[in-house]
Order: sequence, then structure tokens, then C-alpha cells
Amino acid sequence: MSSSPARLPSAEFEQLVKAAKDRHNLSDIIGRHTTLKARGRSEKVGLCPFHNERTPSFEVNDSNGQYYCHGCGKSGDAITFLMEGEGMTFRQAYEALAGDEFPVISEEERARRKAEDEEKMAERIAVAKEIWAASIPPKGTPAEVYLRSRGIVMDLPETVRFAMTPRWRNAETGEVGRDIPAVVFAMQDNSDDIVGVQCVFLEDGGRRKYERTRADGTKAKAKLTFGKLVGSAIRLGPVAEQIVYCEGPEDGLTLAQLLPHMSVWVSCGTAVMPRMIFPRAVQSLILAGDNNIAGRKAVVAARIVHSSQGLKVEEVFPDPPFKDWNDQLMGVRS
Repeated sequence: MSSSPARLPSAEFEQLVKAAKDRHNLSDIIGRHTTLKARGRSEKVGLCPFHNERTPSFEVNDSNGQYYCHGCGKSGDAITFLMEGEGMTFRQAYEALAGDEFPVISEEERARRKAEDEEKMAERIAVAKEIWAASIPPKGTPAEVYLRSRGIVMDLPETVRFAMTPRWRNAETGEVGRDIPAVVFAMQDNSDDIVGVQCVFLEDGGRRKYERTRADGTKAKAKLTFGKLVGSAIRLGPVAEQIVYCEGPEDGLTLAQLLPHMSVWVSCGTAVMPRMIFPRAVQSLILAGDNNIAGRKAVVAARIVHSSQGLKVEEVFPDPPFKDWNDQLMGVRS
């Protein structure tokens, strides 16, 4: 009879994976599948390897080790790409990065990037803390109006607040946009510190999300994240032995309302669901995914990673007619 793997501490596991990814330029890995051209010091662009296109919309950033396609929305890091682009398992992707399959960057270059990344992250976290410090409890605000309109009738946890805050900031010039009402969700890391916020920007007194169409015809995002995304989560409940883990704050609040005896945490994006660092007290997860391709892929990736750390993992999804948990609550069929 095989025994369950001993749980490797989350922080140690994350550090091993990060060290493997940091050995390489992401562009060297992705460059085997598409031609990338430099755009700036650390960013490259090319045709997306995940969908057919004629105009390059696929961006690769060697500084932060992330890729993103403006056409199909695919995003992730070296591990994600090797799993989705080359069909590797998580273990195979890690071993490929830890081995000699790809060109290795110098120690000096890694040290330079690490210093730059730490400085940029400190700046992003400072912005998030500033937004949170200026926020207030949601009662009687557009934040409460919005959440009630989504069927959330429970008492809102302390990690949910309201703020008037800009959607954009220019770190180089110091310029900021106009203040816009937003629901603000605190994001906490493994040390319980608030290191980020996710803002859902609102209009019409909170009766609908912020809407704006850019000159090129694309729509501006109503939901933006500030601060540290990887390794942090919106905690709608305390640290517990078992955590219900999902993506999206509206779904998280829906599940917290439906499961008042459970502790629900929220990932701010499907791509980072596998990259959460859980406290040692957490022993098992219920991954509550969306009923679409991206949601199911995120759950598969999260299950592989978190179970490899010794966590017990279960999966649940909304009923088939519904795309996500809030849609099911509201009776909105896809």
C-alpha cells in the first residue's frame, strides 16, 4: 500500500520551483514554438502559440517570467507553458527547468533581476497598502449595493471594504487617474500580512461594474489587482484545517454564504490558483472551479501542485447549466 507523500512546507516548495524557473529566460523556452522580437529591455512579442493570429499579440516578459496573450487571454509562467504548450506534467516541467534542457542565465544576471523584482514588488505592495488604508467598511456604500445585487446577503467579512481610488497609476511620472468607487478585497500572504488588494470598480452607485470602451474597441477591465498576486489570497474566513479555494471574489462570497461553516479563500486569477502558499495548519483543500475550460484547467493544475505538497485535494463545480458559483446563485444559465 502506498502512503501519502510527506508535505513539503509551502514556502520551501515555492522556493524550489522559483529557483528552477529563475535559471532561464522564459523567451528561450517559448521561443522554441514561436518567433519573438524584442520590445524594450526585457519584453518580447510574437504570434501566440496557443491560437492562430496574423498580428502579434503574445507578450513574454523575461524580467518577471510571465507571458500573456491579448488575443486569447492565455497567461502564465514557465511551468504553465511547459504543461499547456508541451503537454508536460508538473513534475516533468519542474525537472526540465531544474535540468539542462534550456539555456541557463548567469548568476550576475539573476542577481540583477532579483534586486529589480524586489524593488518593483515593494512599490506594488506599498500602493496596495495605501489603497487598503484609505478604504472603509462597506455598509451603506456602493460596495454593499453591488454585492447585494449579486445575491450576497451575508454579513460581509472584514477583508471586504469600499474605497474611492484611481484605476491607473504611472510609477515613472507619479500621475494617477481620477478616483472611482470600488469594492476592495484584501489579499494576505502566508505570514498573514495584507500584501495586495483586488478592486472591482463600479458605476451608477454600485448598481453595475465600471464600463469603458477604449479607442481601439477593447473594453477596460472593471477588476484590477494591486500588490503581490502570487502566493496571496482573499481570505473570507480564518486559517483552518480545510479550505474551500476558488477564483473570483463574487464566487468566493457566494460559497462563503452557502457554506457558513467552511473557510473560503479566493485566488485572484486562474493562473495563480496553483501558486498559493498555504499556512502549515491547512491540511486539505476543496477546489471549487468554474464550469468552463479555463476553470477546469486551473483546478487540474492546482490539484497537481497542491497534492504534490501533501495536501488532500477534492474538486467541486457548479451544476452544468451554470458557468460559475455566483451565476448558479443568481440563476443565470450559460
